[in-house]
Amino acid sequence: NLYVASWCHSTFIDLHYLDSMLENGANINATDRYGQGVLHGVIAHVWHPDVARYFIERQADVTIADNYGVTPLHVAAAVDYPEMVAFLLDIGGKNNILITTGMMQTPLHYAAKYDAIDSLKCLLKHKADMKARDYKQRTPLQLAAELDRSEAARLLVGFQADAGVYDNTGQLCLTLMVANMPPVANVALDQFFIKDRANRKQYFKLNVLVPQPSGQKKTPLSMIYRQLDLIMHPVVQKLIEIKWKHFGMRGVTIHLTLNILFIISWTILGIASTLTGINQQRYKLPEDWWKILVALVAVGLTLYQITDEFIEIHASKRKFSQWKEWRNQEIMKDLNLCHPRWPEEKTYLKKELSALDDMHPNYLRDFWNLFDWLCYLLIFTVIVTHVADLLMENPNLHTSHVRLFAVAIIFIWLRLMKHVRAIRSLGPFIVMLGKISVDILKFLFLYGEFFVPYACAFWIIFGGLVPNMTTVPQMLFTIFRITLVDDYGFDDMYGQDSVMAYFLCGTFLGLSSILCINLLIALLSDTFQRVYDNATANAAMQQASIVMQIEEHLNQKDKNKFCDFIHESCAPLGIFFDDDMTTDQEADLKKVTIQIKLSSLVLYYLWSCYIKFVHVQETESTPNDNRMTQKSAILAGRQEQLYVRTVSVVHTIAAL
Repeated sequence: NLYVASWCHSTFIDLHYLDSMLENGANINATDRYGQGVLHGVIAHVWHPDVARYFIERQADVTIADNYGVTPLHVAAAVDYPEMVAFLLDIGGKNNILITTGMMQTPLHYAAKYDAIDSLKCLLKHKADMKARDYKQRTPLQLAAELDRSEAARLLVGFQADAGVYDNTGQLCLTLMVANMPPVANVALDQFFIKDRANRKQYFKLNVLVPQPSGQKKTPLSMIYRQLDLIMHPVVQKLIEIKWKHFGMRGVTIHLTLNILFIISWTILGIASTLTGINQQRYKLPEDWWKILVALVAVGLTLYQITDEFIEIHASKRKFSQWKEWRNQEIMKDLNLCHPRWPEEKTYLKKELSALDDMHPNYLRDFWNLFDWLCYLLIFTVIVTHVADLLMENPNLHTSHVRLFAVAIIFIWLRLMKHVRAIRSLGPFIVMLGKISVDILKFLFLYGEFFVPYACAFWIIFGGLVPNMTTVPQMLFTIFRITLVDDYGFDDMYGQDSVMAYFLCGTFLGLSSILCINLLIALLSDTFQRVYDNATANAAMQQASIVMQIEEHLNQKDKNKFCDFIHESCAPLGIFFDDDMTTDQEADLKKVTIQIKLSSLVLYYLWSCYIKFVHVQETESTPNDNRMTQKSAILAGRQEQLYVRTVSVVHTIAAL
């Protein structure tokens, strides 16, 4: 055994010495502490198949498994050694491909989880079973998806491996693919969308995307709705449409109605707070009964929505903790069965555990949830200041209350976008506002780089000396008006210091109004173009987000009812489709536009060549017939070269 261990790390083999050892009674099937024999070592170090043949001819057991159930074929599949895989399959026959490990995994599982593409191709060529299950009822495709082996998963999907299978915990293979390898998942989704062109029917296997209700596993849509490429797949679009019709539209209508009533009630109270003078009595009964009624409605709706937020927080934490505990248990099961000879899988699983510890519930990651609490905080402050104003009747407190109310009304109205974004015609514009806010922050940093030093310079020269700069806030606003090319009192500054007035106003006007403002316009235009180019996908993404939130709030009875509908009526869902359109209309429009531009370019180029040819012919004409004939030949040659060059350019652009 020591000798075998030594030659496994060498560059040559002393076959005569091995023969002498075997003749002296050495056990060719002896194993090491892991239970691995000589064939395991030969294959792990990628020796030539003839070396394996040498040992097999001397009665080495090709099907021997180590303490973890790993056979030589598993090792060959894992190290991506297709020649050895083919050799062992030819030696061992078809039964060899069915040998499983301690994890109940076939060689195809091993090739998939180690991303051994060539071994996968070889095994599939020898009719390996893609439906084989391991100890957790995972197929090779699901194992590759769970371990983020994209190339192996892509190959298996290309061989039509089923992406709609579940393991023993109910985890869907497609969900893992969406989470770890979206491009491959996009290809796998085609398995659930079938077109019957002969009968003008298309079928959507939506039942695969809607598993039975569970508090642990995540659904594919919960992973898809944040990815623009996947959200536009016909199967996903049809699922969103079905959910929108069954409970999404009703839920959005209810939320919008309550939110509009919430906004109107607080707006009425805000306007009513300005109708009463500072020294007047706040409520005169019975004349002001409507104020009390509106206030009760506004406060009641606020308490209802805050209660709903707390319920959502609790449900989010509970669901996340259940999923985290379940995921931790599943990783530990695989971790305890990892082979010590190959630590790569154990290292990956440990990283998964570390990443799992760093995960937190998604509630606070949603901007709109944070915006909700900002609105509730402002409303709470408004209520507190109003109560204090009623008890103390302080003019300054009343003024502060009215100012705070005015600010709160703005945020309360902006909150309406949270529910309006589910409407597909408005969703992209709300997304655009979010993207634009990031661009504005970038612009403010650049603008501040110029604004702060110039503010100091203006204060040093003109602070307290001109009417528009008697105080620091007044001076800051005046400088901001320079950016807007507004009336900023240049004459007063000129009268105080003409040189510095020209210098400061001129340079700041150029930097802020010309440079910064145009840069902001460019940033906003770029953001608008990027978002609007994906307008349909962004609208679908926003609608899917709202639909999922509404689905979370459904009671168990409604969830089961919808799930039963999907599994009974949408397995698959067959609908009529028109097969007349074979290409994308937008692609055709772009193609026509390119052809028009190309035709214009060619005509312009040919016309320029013709004018140039005529001009040269006229300027170089001479009475000498011989010279005329010679130059005509030269010009004709030039014309032919220009024509050939033009045709070449046209063909090149047309090919592109």
